[in-house]
Amino acid sequence: MSGNYRFSMDQKDMDIVELLITNVGSFIRDRLINQEQRIRQKEQCGERLAAEGGSNHMDTEVRYSDQAVLANLDWGIDALEEAINTSNMETKLARLDYAEKMLQVCAMLNSQQKTAGVPNYYLSAWAHLNLSYLWMLRNEDGESVYHVIEMFIVDPFFSRIDFAPDLWEDLFLPHMSSIVGWYTEARHRLVMEAIPDASDMSFMADVDQFLNESVVFSMRPDQMEKMQKLEQLYRESLDENTRLYAKYYRDCMSCDSSSGNKAMPMFPIAEPPMTPLHELSSSIPDYMKFGPILPKSAGFSLILKSNDGARPASRLRNVASSISEDMEEYAALKHHEELTDKNDNNSESENDDPSMVSEYKNRRLISLKSMRIAEEKSNEPEGLHYPAKGRPSPKMFSPVDSPKTTSKVSSPKADTYDRKEPAVVLRLLSGRNQDSTMPNSLPQSPRLNGDFSMNSANSDGEAILSQRSHRKSSSRSESINNDYVRGQPFDNSFHAESDDDNNSYVSLPLSDNQTCRTKPPKDFVCAITGQLFSDPVTLETGQTYERRAIQEWIERGNTTCPITRQALSASALPKTNYVLKRLITSWKEQHPDIAQDFSHAETPRNSMSSYSMTENLEPSNVSRTFDFPTNANSERFMNPRSKRFTQGVVATSPTSVISQAATETIINGLKPHVSCLCTSENLQECEAAVLTIAKTWKETKGNPAIPSYLSKPMTMNGLVEILSASLNREVLRYSIYILSELIYVNESIGETLTSVDSDFDCLAELLKNGLAEAAVLIYQLRPAYVQLSDNDLVPSLVQLILNKSEDLNDLQLLIEPKDAAIAMLEQILMGGDENSRSANAQSVILANGVPGLIKYMDKVEGRQSVISILLCCIHADRTCRNLIANRIELSSVLDLFHAGNDTVKGICIDFLLELVQTDRRTICNQILQLIKEEGAFSTMHTLLVHLQMAPMEQQPAIATLLLMLDLLGEPRNMSIYREEAIEALIEALQKKDFPNSQIMALNALLCLSGRLTASGKSCTEAWLLKVAGFDQPFNALMKVESPTMHENELAETMEEEEKAENSWERRVAFVLCNHEKGCIFKSLKECLKSNSIEMAKSCLVIATWLTYMLSVLPDTGMKSAARKSFLDEFINVLQSSKNLEEKILATLAIKTFISDPAALEELGMYAKSIYKTLRKLKKHSVLVADILKALMNLTSVNATELWSYSEVIELESSANGEVLSLLHLKGLLLSSHSDGTIKVWDAGKRVLRLIQEVREHTKAVTCLHVPPSGDRLYSGSLDKTIRVWIIKPEAVQCVQVHDVKEPVYELTANAYTACFISQGTGVKVYNWSGTPKHINFTKTARCLAMAGGKLYCGCSGYSIQEVDLGKSTSCTFYSGARKLLGKQTIYSLLIHDSLLFAGGSSVDGTAGKVFSLPSKAISGSLSTGFDVHRMAVSNDFIFTATKCGTIEVWLKERVVGVASIRMGSGGSTAKITSLAEDVDGGMLFAGSSDGKIQAWTLD
Repeated sequence: MSGNYRFSMDQKDMDIVELLITNVGSFIRDRLINQEQRIRQKEQCGERLAAEGGSNHMDTEVRYSDQAVLANLDWGIDALEEAINTSNMETKLARLDYAEKMLQVCAMLNSQQKTAGVPNYYLSAWAHLNLSYLWMLRNEDGESVYHVIEMFIVDPFFSRIDFAPDLWEDLFLPHMSSIVGWYTEARHRLVMEAIPDASDMSFMADVDQFLNESVVFSMRPDQMEKMQKLEQLYRESLDENTRLYAKYYRDCMSCDSSSGNKAMPMFPIAEPPMTPLHELSSSIPDYMKFGPILPKSAGFSLILKSNDGARPASRLRNVASSISEDMEEYAALKHHEELTDKNDNNSESENDDPSMVSEYKNRRLISLKSMRIAEEKSNEPEGLHYPAKGRPSPKMFSPVDSPKTTSKVSSPKADTYDRKEPAVVLRLLSGRNQDSTMPNSLPQSPRLNGDFSMNSANSDGEAILSQRSHRKSSSRSESINNDYVRGQPFDNSFHAESDDDNNSYVSLPLSDNQTCRTKPPKDFVCAITGQLFSDPVTLETGQTYERRAIQEWIERGNTTCPITRQALSASALPKTNYVLKRLITSWKEQHPDIAQDFSHAETPRNSMSSYSMTENLEPSNVSRTFDFPTNANSERFMNPRSKRFTQGVVATSPTSVISQAATETIINGLKPHVSCLCTSENLQECEAAVLTIAKTWKETKGNPAIPSYLSKPMTMNGLVEILSASLNREVLRYSIYILSELIYVNESIGETLTSVDSDFDCLAELLKNGLAEAAVLIYQLRPAYVQLSDNDLVPSLVQLILNKSEDLNDLQLLIEPKDAAIAMLEQILMGGDENSRSANAQSVILANGVPGLIKYMDKVEGRQSVISILLCCIHADRTCRNLIANRIELSSVLDLFHAGNDTVKGICIDFLLELVQTDRRTICNQILQLIKEEGAFSTMHTLLVHLQMAPMEQQPAIATLLLMLDLLGEPRNMSIYREEAIEALIEALQKKDFPNSQIMALNALLCLSGRLTASGKSCTEAWLLKVAGFDQPFNALMKVESPTMHENELAETMEEEEKAENSWERRVAFVLCNHEKGCIFKSLKECLKSNSIEMAKSCLVIATWLTYMLSVLPDTGMKSAARKSFLDEFINVLQSSKNLEEKILATLAIKTFISDPAALEELGMYAKSIYKTLRKLKKHSVLVADILKALMNLTSVNATELWSYSEVIELESSANGEVLSLLHLKGLLLSSHSDGTIKVWDAGKRVLRLIQEVREHTKAVTCLHVPPSGDRLYSGSLDKTIRVWIIKPEAVQCVQVHDVKEPVYELTANAYTACFISQGTGVKVYNWSGTPKHINFTKTARCLAMAGGKLYCGCSGYSIQEVDLGKSTSCTFYSGARKLLGKQTIYSLLIHDSLLFAGGSSVDGTAGKVFSLPSKAISGSLSTGFDVHRMAVSNDFIFTATKCGTIEVWLKERVVGVASIRMGSGGSTAKITSLAEDVDGGMLFAGSSDGKIQAWTLD
C-alpha cells in the first residue's frame, strides 16, 4: 500500500503542503477502501484497551464518566463505519455529524492523564485517525491531514507502530537517517564485541551471519545491558523526532499562503543521541531485541521492488518469500514475545535482590537462544526477485521495514496473523479469556513509564528481529510451521535441522524466566514429560526419567537413552529413585501451588497418537459443524477446526520425545517420494509418489512437522503440475487433498496459488470435468468474484450439488464438496451488479438447481447460504416462487431464524416474505399458518423481540411478517403483536431523514394489501384504477402477469380466491385505519409531500386504497380523520399532477368523501378550481360524473361560474338544403338534409371531418334514429320509405328499404317495430313485416319517444299520449292546461335515465317539463319564455333550442338554467332545426335552416 504514497526526498522543490495532502490523502483513501484493515485495526486497539482494563483495573471501580468517554469513541467509530458503507447521501451526512461529535470527545482529552486506566494519548491518537477518515469523506483534505498530523504529535509511538506505520515510513523515516546511522554503528560495535575473533573481521561485515546461539550465550550481562539501553535510546529518539517533524508539518499546513506571507517554518534537523555507551545506566531492562542493521553501503533502501513492478510470475518465488521467510520470522518473534512477557511479570519484584538479578541475567542469556533462530547464509539464484510488497534480500535489512514488520505481529492475539476473529467491540472491561502467555496489554509510553519498560508484543519497529540468514544452496532453509509455533508452548526442546537434512530435536536449557520460587528445580522435572517426577528411575547413563515415559520408549524398540543416545545394556528398568522422590515430596510440601501446576496429570498413555487417530477417524464431524462462509464472512468456516494441529501439541504428552523420534522416521520416509515428485520427469512415478505422500499424511495427521516439511515451494509446484498433467482420477483427488490440508495449515500457500492465474484455471477445468474435490480447493483459495465469474462455474457447481454424494471417507476432506459448491455459488450470486446477479440466478434455474437446493435444506449446515441463493432465484424469476413454496420445509427456515444472528434473521424474513407474495390468497394464508405454528419456538414472539432490537432497515420487513401472522386471527381482538408491528411501520414512515426506510415501509404496506400478481408484484394501483373505470393498466398488467389460476379450474375456486382476497383486504385496512384513531393517515400525509416521485406515488396509492376501503368497512369514525389528512392532498394532485393515473386515483378517493356532507361542503370550496379537470377525466373514469353531479347540486356552488363553452367549428352545407336531423354515435356525427342526403362526419378529435356522403333517399330525410342497442340506423323520408343502415367505423350502408306508403315526418324504431308520424292524427306502427297499423287518437302528434314497449307522443293541445304497443291502445300521459289564446304544442320528447323530457310552447313562463316515467310525476320544469323546438340531454345537462337561434343550458339534476349559447353570427335569422350532443356532454352540435352545422366544446 505504501507504494501509492511514497514520499521522495528528491521532491524538495514541490510545495510541502501539496505533498502532505497528496501523501496523507492517498493513505486515508486506501484505508477507506480497505474495510478489512479497518476492522483489524479496531480489533487490535479494542483488545489493547480490554487487556489494559482487565490487567490493571479489574479490582478498581471505573467511573461512569470514564465509561462514557470510551463509549463515545466506540459509538463514533461505529457511526463512521455506517457512513462509509451507506450509499444514501442523507444517511451518510447524518452519521458523519454524529461521529464527529463522539470522536471529538476523545480527541480533546488531556494526554497527560488516563481514562479508566488507559492513557489518554492513546485514545486521542486513535480518535484523530478516525477524524481524518471522517473529513476525507467530507472532501476536506486539509482537515484530514491536520488530524493525521495531530495523531503523530499526541502519540508518536503508537502512531508509527499501530495506527499508520506505512505513512510514518514515508513522511518521517527518510528524515532520520542520522539516527538510524548512529544506532546501526553503535549496535554493530556491541555485536562485534560478542563475536569471537572479531578482530579479523571488517567493520563493514554483515554481523548477522555470525550472530548465532553460541554468540548470544557468550554475551556478558553488561553487554546485554548496553544493548537494551541502546534500544531504548533509539526508540526515544524516534518518538521525539517524529513529534518534532509532525509539529513542523502542522506549522506548514497552518501557514496562510493566500495572505502573501510566503515564509515557511524552519526545517528541523534530527539529531541522534550522543550519550556514550559506557555511561548508560547499569539497571537491567525488562526486554531486549535486536534492531535493524544497515547494509555494507552504509545507506538505506526504502523498498525493494522487482524490476518491472509486475506481479511475480514464478510460484516458487512466491512460496519461498511468503511462506518460509514469514513463518520463520513470525515463529521466532512470537517465541520471544512469550518469553519476555513472563520476564515483565516478575522483573519488578526481583530487582532489589542481587542474587535474583544475577539469576535473571543468566536465564535472560538462555532465553535469547529461544528468541533467535540461526540460519546459514544461502546463495540466492540470480534474477530471483521478491514480490513488489518489498521484502528485503538476505544480506540487506532496511530500517524502513521496521514499523511495517512490527505492524504485522503487533496484534495482541496470537492467531490473528492468519485468520480473522469477529470484530472486537470496544469496551473497557472485556469478558474475553486471556492467555497469560499472550501479551496484549497496552505498553506504556515513554512519558508515563519511568523505567522505559516495554511489552515485547507491542515493541517498536526499531526493535525488530535481525534479518534472516540463509543456508548455502546445498542445504534446505529452515522452516517452522506457523500453526505449530503458535500452538506449542516453548519448553526446553528446540526443533532444528541438521546438515544432512535430518530433522532432530536438541534439548536446550529451560528458557523461561521463572526463578526457584516460581518453578521447580530442573532435576525434579522429567525431560520427556516436562512434569514433576511421580515415579523417577535413573538409567545407567545417569539420566532420570518418569517410569511410564521411558518404559514406552523402550517398548517401541528403542535401545538408547533419549538424551545421551548411549546404548542401554539393561533389559529391565531399575528400581525407583526414592531419594529423589523424597526430595520432590518435601519440595511439594513447601511449594504446593507451584507443585500443582507442574504435577504430572493422569493423561492418556498416548495422548498425541490418540488425537491423531481421532482426527483420522472423524474429521467429517468437524467439517459438518461449520457455519457457511459467504463473502466477508468466509473466515468463519475455519474456526471450528482452528485447533486441529495445535491441540495435539499444546496438550502435554508423556511421550513427546517418542513422538519426535517418530516424526524423524516419517520425514525420512517421505524424502524420496517428495524428491521424486519435485524432480522426476516420469508421470507414473510422480503419481505413485503423490499416493504415498497422501497415505502417509492420513496416517500421521495431527503431527505439525509433516505439513511444515511438505509446505516447501518445490513440493507445491510438483503437486500443481500433477493437477495439470495427470488423468488419473485417484491421483487428482489425493493431490487436491494434500493441497487442501496444507492450505488450511498455511494460508500463504493458497495466496500463492491464487496469484498465478493458470493454477486457478486448472482447478476450474477440473471442476468442470466433474472432479468434485476441486470445489473444496477452489473454496479454500477464497477467489474473488471476478475469478469465479470469468470461469463460468455456475453450471458445474449446480451439477455438483445435484449429483449423488460420493463416498469420501478415504479422503476426509476439510469440508464436503457440496458444501464448498454451495458457498461459492452464493458468492457468485451475491457478487457483481444487478444484471450479472440476475443472469447467474437464471443459470441456476435453467440448470434445474432449485429442487436440489431445496433438498439441501435438510442439512443444518449451509441453510443460510441456500436461502440466500433461493432468494436470488426468486428475484431473477418470480415464477419459481411457487415451486419453492410447495417443496420447502418451513421448519428448517424457522429453525435457522430462531438460532441465527441479526443478519441471518433478516435473510430468513426476506425469504419468508417472498414466499407469501403470490396471487393466490388461500395459499398465502396456508403458508402463514405454517410459519405461525411450526418451529421449536413461538415465531411471533421471536419476531416481536427481534423487531424491538433489529436494525432500522430490517424493521419494515419484520413488522410486515408479524402483522400478517397476527391477521390470521380475529382483527377486532386486541393484540400486542399487531400494535407493535403497525407502530414500527408508522415510525418508519415518519423518518424523514431516512427516505430508504420510508420507501421500505410503503412497499410493506402495498404488500399487505394483498393485491399481487403472479410474480409477486403489487397490483394495488392497477386494481384501484380498474375500480375507478380505467381498465387499461389492469388489463395490460394481467396480460403480462398471467395469473397462476388455470382456465380449467372450477368457478368455485375462483370465487373462493376472490372471497379470501376481499376478506384479507378488509382485515388489513381495518387494523391500519383504526390504529391509534387513524395515526397512519397523518404519517402518509407527510409522505405525500415528499420530493421523491417514487415515494409520493406509492404513498398516493396507499392513501387512495385506505380511503376507498373506508367506504366498504363498517363506519368507525375514521372517514373524518382520513378527510382531514388527505382531502387537501388529493385536491392538490388533481390540480398539479400531469399524470393521468394519479389524477384518477385522487378522483377515486374524493368519490369516497362525497357521501359525507361535511366533506362535500369542504369539497365545494375547491369546485371552481377542479371542475374543468374533472370534466376532462369523465371519459376515463365513470366516477367523475358522480363528483360533478354532487358539486353542481351544491347550493353553495354557483353552477353558472363552473360551466363554460367554446365554439369549435361552423360548417357550410347549404348546397344540401336544411339540416333536418343530427345524431352523434361512437365518435361519428350523422346529418340528414332536405335534398335526401345523409352525411357522416368524424367528430372524434373535436374537429368535424366529412368521411361519407350518401343519397339513397329521393326526397328530404326528415329524421334519423338509433335504438339503445346502437347496432342499426333508421332513416325516415318524405319519399315514403324507411331505410335500415349498418353502422361501420367510418361509413353507413343501407341494407333494407321499407315502403310505408306515406311520408315520414318523425320516426322511432327498434328491432321489432317502427313508429312514425305521417299526415293526419294519430301515429303509424310498422312491424317490419309490411303491414302498417294506425293507432288513432284525436290529437295531432308532433314528436315521438319509445321505451320499454311504450310509445310516448307529444301532441297538440300541450298533451302527451302514451301508447301500449303490445295492446295497440293509447291513453293520456299528461294533459296541459288549455289557453284561450294561441296554440300550445309539445315539439320535442326525449327519454334519458328513466326520465321523460318534454319541450314545447311556453305557457306561463314554462316551456317544458321533466317527468319520472315510473310514477308519471313531474320532477322539474324548464322556466323560460321561449318555445322549445328541439332538445338534447346528456348525463349532466339539458340543452333546449328555440326558434330564434338560442340554445339554453340547464342542470339535469336540479333543472336550473346555467348558460345560453347563440348560434350563428351577426344578424342571422335562421332557426335551429336539429340538436345533438355526445354521451359525456363534452360537445354540442346544432343544425340550422340555412344549411349550417355548428359545434361547441363544453368545459
